[in-house]
Amino acid sequence: EYVPEETRAVAIHEAGHAAAAHVYMKGLESTRVSIRRRGDSLGHHQALEKEERFSRFRSEQIAALIWTLGAMAAERVFYGENSDGVGGDVQSATARAAYMVGASAMGPVPLDDATPAEARARIMKRFEEIGMQIMGRTGGGQIFTADPISSVLNDRDKRATAAQILGQAYITAHHLMQKNKDKIEKIADELTARREIYGDELVELLERTQL
Repeated sequence: EYVPEETRAVAIHEAGHAAAAHVYMKGLESTRVSIRRRGDSLGHHQALEKEERFSRFRSEQIAALIWTLGAMAAERVFYGENSDGVGGDVQSATARAAYMVGASAMGPVPLDDATPAEARARIMKRFEEIGMQIMGRTGGGQIFTADPISSVLNDRDKRATAAQILGQAYITAHHLMQKNKDKIEKIADELTARREIYGDELVELLERTQL
């Protein structure tokens, strides 16, 4: 059993994942959210495809990043900082952003052309700064020890683009949690009380909150 403060924190973390998936990952449906410890995992959110797919557009990859970073965003909105429980999310998000940039020639979502060029440059630089803070850098002194991720993230220009994608996805997740803080709290309260929620009951809970 977790102490009450940790139970609450894990529930907020998983509620962040569930909320981000529900809003942004239109091709998937949440099937389980849990705060029961399994091995090294303190909690778990699972979402499955409604239809089997074999390729993804950039918007879908960005949505997956928002889902992954939703838990970190929820922690920072509720606590003003994040826990070390985001480690797996950080590695997953870093790898996805690297593949997007290095293998699929994808970049961040373009800003509105009506935005002045100077403002666009400033915003993209800020995304990059945030992304560089998030980007995983463990692994024997290298950013990653195995290709192809290391080759992407050791390239200055590709690394900057990957960081912009991470920063943009995180900021999107952060705004979602900030605007829906009371609703995220309701999801976390339900999860704290029940420990695990499955299938239709989970979908109904997410729909009922009207994120």
